[in-house]
Order: sequence, then C-alpha cells, then structure tokens
Amino acid sequence: MPLTSESILLAQSAMRRAHQYNGPQDGLIHDEMIAVAVNIAAVKRSWPRERKMVAYVQQISGLRGDAIDGLWGDETQRAYDALVHRRLFGSAEPSWRPEDRSERNPNNWPSQGSTDAALTAYYGAPGTRLVPLTPPYPHYLAWAPDQQARTIRCHALVRDSLERVLTKVLRIYGPHEISRLRLDQFGGCYNDRPMRGGTRRSTHSWGIALDYDPTNNQLRWGADRASFAHPEYTAWWDCWEEEGWLSLGRTRNFDWMHVQATRI
Repeated sequence: MPLTSESILLAQSAMRRAHQYNGPQDGLIHDEMIAVAVNIAAVKRSWPRERKMVAYVQQISGLRGDAIDGLWGDETQRAYDALVHRRLFGSAEPSWRPEDRSERNPNNWPSQGSTDAALTAYYGAPGTRLVPLTPPYPHYLAWAPDQQARTIRCHALVRDSLERVLTKVLRIYGPHEISRLRLDQFGGCYNDRPMRGGTRRSTHSWGIALDYDPTNNQLRWGADRASFAHPEYTAWWDCWEEEGWLSLGRTRNFDWMHVQATRI
C-alpha cells in the first residue's frame, strides 16, 4: 500500500510536535520531512523518498528493528491503524474476537443447515418473492464506482429489515463518512449461483445476502487485512447484528464483505 495523504498528514503532525518540522501540513512529502526521516538509524539514504517516509511512519507507529524497512505491509498497516485509534480515542485499539459478539435474531432468520432445504422451506425457491428496495443513501456498483445502483433486489421477507439497517447506518455515519469508509460500495444482493468453490447454492440465490466493498474485504482475507474488521466499522456491524443479520467476517473471520439473513 502506498502512502496516503492522511498518513503523511499524521507524519507531519508528529514531526511538528517533536519540533522537527516547520513546513506546511498539507499531506505532501517535503525535503524537510525527508531529512527528519533520514535521521532515523534504520533509514538508508539510498531509499526512495516514499520509502523513507514509510520508515518514519513505522517508527512513530511503534515498530522497531528489522520491522522498520520502509515497506508498507500487513504489520505496518496494523501498527498504523493502532496509532490512528490512539490519536482519535486516547486509548489502545480493542482486540477483536468472535466470542465477544452477542447473538441476536429478532426476526427469527432460519439456520442455513447442511442442505438447501431449510432455506427453501423458509424463503421459498431461489429467485422467488424478490422485491425492490430503494436504499436510503446512494449505493454505487463496486465494479463500476461511477454507476449508481438505484434499487436493491432482495427477498420480500428481509426487505423491511434491510431498510431499517441502512437507515440507521445513514443516521450514525452520515453521507461523508459513508463515502470515506466505502459503505456505499455495493457488491450485489440477488444472484442465483453456487457458493464459491462449492456445489450448494449461495445465500445470494434467495436475495437474503449482500456484499459491500469487496475490493477491501476479499473472500480469503482475515481480520488482519479486511477493512471491515477495523474498529471504525463497529457501529456498521451493530446495525446489522441488531436485526439478526450474520457477518461471515465476524463469525468465521473470512469473506468480510458478506452479510446474510440466516444463521450458520
């Protein structure tokens, strides 16, 4: 991952507090900042400018020794996220564990079971009883971000619950944060297809599952990589879980993009 303007701004702020930098706070790399970074013993003068700045961010994020290599990998991302959380909330980032969740199912969504029979008994045949929902805030197709998804085709039995979830998301986060956190990047709902790598039907086949921001929450990614595992998304998951929707990320630590109206 390359440096972002936000991480550069954080570096500029740290340098200013240490009285090491007097330049502008503009999210851009300046020569004065590079000179500060070079003063870190682990930073090599031969490294490119951006790598030197990554090394500085690694240091202020608490990494030490060989971990300060100027390369932005998973370890750097975790340390940086923890630093941002401390700056925002004044405390360490809480550890996420699946067992910390409380199970809620006010709508009595059925169990997925070992075959498709349970879902068919409750929801009917795949592809039936589909209804449109106009989402309360704009949704954009994750694979074509400039194209708006004006309606969501979902099962009639989950429609009202889905509308309540998204209305609460809008109230809690607001349009700006929804856009910044990519809660508007829609990966689809109804899609009659088998599970990836399996023969059973996906819960998408009934229109009872949705995917969000698949780019940053890929199928095989765990909490160490998926953006939806970060603390700033806790309220997002609360909105779903209060209605009994199940996150595969929060229960099984994979496929963090996916949420469904059925138990496992």
